[in-house]
This record gives sequence, structure tokens and C-alpha cells, in this order.
Amino acid sequence: MGANHGVIDPEDNNPIEELGADPKTLGARVGQGVLLVATFCFLAGTAVTVTDVLLRAVAGKNLPGAIETTALTVGLGALLSIPACYLYKAHVTAKLLSEIAPDLFARPLGIFGTFCSAIFAALMFGLLAVNLKDKIGSPETTSDLQLTMWVLLAVVTFVSGVGLIAALRAFFAAITAPKALEH
Repeated sequence: MGANHGVIDPEDNNPIEELGADPKTLGARVGQGVLLVATFCFLAGTAVTVTDVLLRAVAGKNLPGAIETTALTVGLGALLSIPACYLYKAHVTAKLLSEIAPDLFARPLGIFGTFCSAIFAALMFGLLAVNLKDKIGSPETTSDLQLTMWVLLAVVTFVSGVGLIAALRAFFAAITAPKALEH
């Protein structure tokens, strides 16, 4: 029954503008930048995988670090998508009550949904920050590429912090601007 998959149609209005924000603001630019980097990560992961498969087919050799590189780039792309989902309100939501009586349920359920997203983002950021604190300076590295684990964890923690900021922004927008919840 109604689910919002957040497909952005180029012919439609800018989702940033629907939130009551100017698309030239820092938040909009960060959202677009995060999506651009996430796209690059997915494409890089795909390119590494295709290159590895071609090398195995043509030369009978593996691309060193291909599995790890693909996992890291695709994982970072997915992680970077979290702040963008909060910013563009592109997460999947059930609309059962809001479809039955939109005037009664749309705003309270929207506020509740953004509140839960903010709590989740805060918990995720907090857990990652505590884990990072314990890992800083550790000599631990990834097995193939020998990348320092605590540096990778710092990147993940930073992106999670951006996700928390985006989730809090969505929550406060939902509280202060009822129109931001309408699609």
C-alpha cells in the first residue's frame, strides 16, 4: 500500500525547495555533494569488480585487493547515502494511517518518523565515536590493502555525524514546517 521510495523526477520541483530551503544553502550543497561522492563510490566499486573479472578472464590473474576495494567503496557509498536520504526524505515509509486521514495523521507520523530517524542516527554516531576512541592509534590494518583501520573508522564516524546532522535538520523542519511533510 503506499510507500514512498523517494524517486526524484528531474521534471518535479527540487526536493530541497519542498523542505522550504533554498537549494543554494550549505545544507543543499552538502546533500548534493554527498550524493555525488556516493555515486562515485558505487561506480568505483563497479569498475574494480569489472576490471577484476576481465583480468581473470583474459590473463588468468586477480586484481590485487579487488574484493576489499569493492567492499570499502560500495560500503562507503551506502553509508554516504544515509545523510542524503534524511535530507531528501527518500527513506521508505508506510502511509497507512496518513492515507486514511491525511489531515489527522500526516504531520504527527512525520514528526514521529523523523524523531525515530534522529534517535537512530544519534545512537549510530555515538557507538561509532566510542569505538573510534578505543581504536585511535591502533596498528590494525585491512588485510589486502593495508589501510589503517582507525582512519577508515574515522571516515565512517564522520559520515555518521553528517547523517546525524541531516536527521536532526529533518526533525526540526518537521516540527516547524508542516508543509515539509506533504508530498
